[in-house]
Amino acid sequence: MSYLVPKQYTYLNVARNLLPPLTFTCLLWMTSINPVNLWQLALCVALLVIPWSSYVRWQRQKDTELPVFAMLSLMYWLYYAVALFWGDLTIRMARFVFAHESAPQFLSLALVMCLVGVVSMWLGMKSRMGRGIVPRTTPYLNEKRGQRNYLRAVLVASALLGVIEPSTYVLGEGGRQLISLVISFIPLLAFTLMFRLYLRREATRLDKMLVFGFLLVRLVVGLSSGWLANAASIMIICAAAYIAERHKIPRLAVITVLLFTLFFQVGKEEFRSVYWYQQSQTQATQLDRVSFWVNASLEKWQSALTDPSGANFRGLLNTSVSRVSLLAQSANVLEQTPNAVPYQYGQLYSYLIITFIPRFVWPEKPSVSEANRFYQVAYGLTNEEDLNNVAIGVGILTESFISFGWLGVIGIMFLLGIFFDFYQAAFLSRTSGVLMTSLGIALLPQMLGIESQMAAYVGGIVQQVALSLLVFLPIIKWRRNRTVRFRTRPSNNPDKTTTAIAINAGARS
Repeated sequence: MSYLVPKQYTYLNVARNLLPPLTFTCLLWMTSINPVNLWQLALCVALLVIPWSSYVRWQRQKDTELPVFAMLSLMYWLYYAVALFWGDLTIRMARFVFAHESAPQFLSLALVMCLVGVVSMWLGMKSRMGRGIVPRTTPYLNEKRGQRNYLRAVLVASALLGVIEPSTYVLGEGGRQLISLVISFIPLLAFTLMFRLYLRREATRLDKMLVFGFLLVRLVVGLSSGWLANAASIMIICAAAYIAERHKIPRLAVITVLLFTLFFQVGKEEFRSVYWYQQSQTQATQLDRVSFWVNASLEKWQSALTDPSGANFRGLLNTSVSRVSLLAQSANVLEQTPNAVPYQYGQLYSYLIITFIPRFVWPEKPSVSEANRFYQVAYGLTNEEDLNNVAIGVGILTESFISFGWLGVIGIMFLLGIFFDFYQAAFLSRTSGVLMTSLGIALLPQMLGIESQMAAYVGGIVQQVALSLLVFLPIIKWRRNRTVRFRTRPSNNPDKTTTAIAINAGARS
């Protein structure tokens, strides 16, 4: 019997990790609107096996607050694999009259690049090099009676700023970034802290009113601005906080985010054409803007669902999926690099050298979008004179190929994995404390934004953390981490046990 149990466990584990991704990918293949060959299908299965098996392992062991790698690798699957089946595989280029479609071999090569990048990122996280630079002193919430009142004040004040929409230039060019962070990120951290109190059933009636009031205000303000990500990010934070507290996936929240994104995505261009580019419409109220976007999306979906041919529905689905796709852009880069566009080496990462210099110290500091601007012009997506009106991100993964080729994909993504290992150990370990885990959850939407360039990805996070600790300094105390200790946790395999390392023991607040 001792020989049969390990073998049965191995078969069961393989089936659990492989069958669901294989089944779901086959369903995508059967409903695909694009031609997909067997090699591409196998790559898509592999890209889904990685996040699924990582989630299964986390669900079994729960050694961190959130399954960070599973979430990140799932985003790469979404931006590459799903786009292959349902997305638009053409890319519109400024120098061509018609859209340019990459050859199937470059689409396959883009999937290979994605798989190599995800595996390299996993190796970087598994190296455990990131947690070696976690600070020895940890901030935690000070247990005192005024703590809750301070959180309430920050939440209310930041929500009011979002409604008023003050100009980001109110403090001049140097203070623009500071004002943007105060309006956008600080309220997310305050909300995350309050929402976790609600999940723990420690919230008062006033706290519940503030939480749900902030949710409503944030959704209205986010939609009225024309940025779908602003409204979707608050849903991601709610889902992540639920996972951290209950240690299970809120399926209803995940479905809500997907349906929310699909519904509003189809009306976004019509909204922006009216409220971004027509100056006569800029005086509309926030509720008028939201109402316009809802009606525009609703009309398109009603038309699609009543079309007996199904062509309109497939078109809208294609449009929505294409908004979260990097496949065609990556294939275009692989096709042109280095024949038409030479490798850039470290030029695209030059902003990282100056990112820590505050803009109020250097008002004329170069834009964080320089790497994106180069990409748009060099690869023919945008004319140089139109850069102020169009912003297109190619993502960290493809940016690494533009810089150093395949060695860049492996090396840069490995370094990114080290960065995520630091992020997970510092902010989302089981002993990080409520303040730090809430800060990590508030940062999560930005972490999942894989279409960003490296400079915005890393530099912006450092500034957000520094400002957050400064704002919440009145209710923060600092505690030095205790000695690392070990504990043994039983495994599902009766013949094995798992040893887990508990870092920052006793730091949970």
